[in-house]
Amino acid sequence: MFLTRLRIKDLALVSLIDVEFPKGIVAITGETGAGKSTVMGSIQLLLGERADVSQIRHGCDKAVAEGVFEFEKGVDEDRVAALLEDGFDVSIDEPLIVRREINSNGRGAAFFADRLVSVKKLLELMSETVDIHSQNAQQSLTKRAWQRLSFDHYAGVGELAGEVAELYFRRKALQNELDEHLARERELMRQEELWRFQVEEISQARLREGEEEELLEQEKNLSHAEEIRELLSSLESALSEEEGSPLSGLKQANRSLRQLSGYYAPAEEWEEQFLNVIGSLEELRSEAERSLGRINAEPEELERVQERLALINDLKKKYGGGVKELLEETGRIKARLEEGGSFDERKASLEKEIAKLQAELEDKAGKLSKARAKAAPAFSKALEKEIAPLGMSGMRFKVELEKQEEIQSTGSESVEYMIANVGQPFMPLQKIASGGELSRLTLALKCLSLGGNAVQILFFDEIDAGISATVAASIGKRMRLLGKEHQVFVITHMPVIAACGDVQYSVEKSVERNDSFVRIRKLDKTSRKTELARMLGGNEKEAQSYAAKLLARNWEEDI
Repeated sequence: MFLTRLRIKDLALVSLIDVEFPKGIVAITGETGAGKSTVMGSIQLLLGERADVSQIRHGCDKAVAEGVFEFEKGVDEDRVAALLEDGFDVSIDEPLIVRREINSNGRGAAFFADRLVSVKKLLELMSETVDIHSQNAQQSLTKRAWQRLSFDHYAGVGELAGEVAELYFRRKALQNELDEHLARERELMRQEELWRFQVEEISQARLREGEEEELLEQEKNLSHAEEIRELLSSLESALSEEEGSPLSGLKQANRSLRQLSGYYAPAEEWEEQFLNVIGSLEELRSEAERSLGRINAEPEELERVQERLALINDLKKKYGGGVKELLEETGRIKARLEEGGSFDERKASLEKEIAKLQAELEDKAGKLSKARAKAAPAFSKALEKEIAPLGMSGMRFKVELEKQEEIQSTGSESVEYMIANVGQPFMPLQKIASGGELSRLTLALKCLSLGGNAVQILFFDEIDAGISATVAASIGKRMRLLGKEHQVFVITHMPVIAACGDVQYSVEKSVERNDSFVRIRKLDKTSRKTELARMLGGNEKEAQSYAAKLLARNWEEDI
């Protein structure tokens, strides 16, 4: 991804800057105090750095920094895919616009792909877009992750390191699954105890569907057994065939109907109806007699029924539902208990897969460790050779490979860059290297790790602090190398470095109507030679001549 356009409005001394940038090396020059830091500041705002109302131009309500970035086909497809997954409407063929606003009321806003985002989110999104290297900012060199990646690229083990990471995360995912499985199994075992108790308790009760209704009817009968027996006995007596009983009278009436039917035709039908009534009454008497024999007035039987009902009620209160629901739930629990055996099978399967992945991980990590150990001395030697012409002759460098207790996604060891001045012990480079040295170390490391740098935009400020023209020429040569794969911005006071730029911009401050303004302009061939001559100083004619030679060497790519 490359920065193709930068727009700054009402920031510091800038009223309006709207400038386009090409790929390659962009040299930015200007007098001390001309406002070059504003360009740097606007870039930092786009990266999610903290903003302050003091950055707003005097008399204005709002400051704006806006960058237009273009994706590079063949490089940024994964970045675009990740942004699409994150909900941003982006395309590999469309520019990406990032904007930052600072309002005088203290409220600011950040926009990424036309979507309002938090500054924290912007910082995350832009973390691998621009690397700023200056006296006060080293965004990647001091990060152990970048050190490891750049070293692995030089050692040619990037693919192997990726395989180690993949195996590590696959094994970790399976281990997490196994841990969750075991936790569920332990929970299931605890649950099974309750389930088995529930099944045992309900099974011992020997419930059957419809039993409760029958028991309730029995209880009612047993509770009123004496009354029922008396009434049944009375009913039976009333329906007996004894003389004077209702049934005896009906039968006498039926005999009269039989005689009448011989003389009067309708009486035949009456006789049939009468016989039905007599039959029903006789059946009723017989049923009352049978029922009288079945009625049990013994207290023990009532107690047995009531105890059974109490048991059923206790089970209903304990587990909920009626007898039907209790029986259905018991069936479901039995099915769950039968499924418990599959846990052991899955556990064994997961443990087998984890063991296999662990063996593969140990094998790959071991190969990675050997490759790193083999490459470390050569890498250290190559970097020492690379930094010697950059004003750090005699500085020693080494890659510290520290064995870890367990294999991580990055392998069996941590990777850290260490440096030592002459006669001094090795220490982490960020602890003893100056800002300028860190910038030059970054330049050297990136040259050694070409093709392995995820960040495509590099920003060097004051990399030329306190160096000679010879060192500056070496820096310029390496920047030319980086410019083949990266977009490199360099703010410099050294004409030798500025001449290495594919393009050059001049930042200028002017006073108009009692107000100060900062502007930036792209230099053509003539104005560029004039700017380089100014930077060279001394005799104007000689400076112009040397400036022309510097540019000629640049265009011939022979610096």
